[in-house]
Amino acid sequence: AGVTTYTDIPDLGGLTSRVNYGAGDINAQAYVEDETFDNSAIVIGLYMVGNTNGIIGGFRNNIIRQLGQWIKDADRPVFLRIGYEFDGPWNSYAPADYIAAYQQIVHIMDEEEVTNIAYVWQSAGINTSNISRWYPGDEYVNWVGYSFFDGGNPGQSIRNFAEEHNKPIMIAEATPRMDLKTVNADAAIRGWFSPLFTQIDGNDNIKALSYINVDWDSQTMWQGQGWGDSRVEVNEGVQEYWLNRTNQDEWLKASPTLFEDLKYSLWRDSLIENKVTGIEDFIEESAPYKLTMELGQPILQAVNGSLDQLEIYSPEGKRLYFTNEPRTRYLLPEVIRNRPIIIRALHGNAVHVHKHLISVSNE
Repeated sequence: AGVTTYTDIPDLGGLTSRVNYGAGDINAQAYVEDETFDNSAIVIGLYMVGNTNGIIGGFRNNIIRQLGQWIKDADRPVFLRIGYEFDGPWNSYAPADYIAAYQQIVHIMDEEEVTNIAYVWQSAGINTSNISRWYPGDEYVNWVGYSFFDGGNPGQSIRNFAEEHNKPIMIAEATPRMDLKTVNADAAIRGWFSPLFTQIDGNDNIKALSYINVDWDSQTMWQGQGWGDSRVEVNEGVQEYWLNRTNQDEWLKASPTLFEDLKYSLWRDSLIENKVTGIEDFIEESAPYKLTMELGQPILQAVNGSLDQLEIYSPEGKRLYFTNEPRTRYLLPEVIRNRPIIIRALHGNAVHVHKHLISVSNE
């Protein structure tokens, strides 16, 4: 029913032309132009390591708009995995920066009226504690995702989180660490494939699966790391098991009715609007912070220790920014420029709400 590809900020590598970083060819446009995939959805992993500050500061806005235009032109359901595996230590995403960058991308997509898109918040599936530290908010997330690599029961914490927030789940990356060319089929099924489908069967919230079907050892990036060859077609017993499971009626297939079945034109309309009631009646004239501009960038500086939580809303009550990571200094997102804002700050045991009648701008 779909195909997964990757691109990055700031280069959008592999979006409109072929690139190869050592893990196989990447070319999203090729899928759009190949009639074989006319009735298929596209999943895009958006890599943004090292670029969160550039995104927050608005320096990548044009790049994000280019990505949005490509998604619109693709004219099919697109699942965007923003900063996938956000909690993986190898990515080093600071929670507050990740949230602000994620939100900035969604806001720009909204400004560009990209409607054939669903946003996937994807964990590494390593059962990270306090995973909510990276959560951008219900109104920014359509799907919750995680990776399934080593068998067993990965992703328990993220599945619990998805259930609490009433979000469907995508197993966004799945592959066994074994060489299917040489391993016994029964051992492979018992050790990895059966646990995968047992997890899916046991959780009604899991609605999508993306399997990485590739010869890892043929790719220079992954050689010698023990990934092997995960192509199901190289092992007759595994292939038979896989086809028996995925040919069941509950799995959607590429078809002329797939897009209608997914109701993708309604995805953005289904996002929860985070409204704040009564906020206009609860405004203070003083606040435990000050707003400044540094090199055209809005900065919020705590004036007495750190803030424990920071939220920014529009006057209508739509949340524009959120972080619960204690800080003394915040680099604020581009989306708050040139508009009235309401800041809600948690400082110690007190909640402070302050309305800024003058927009934060470049002037």
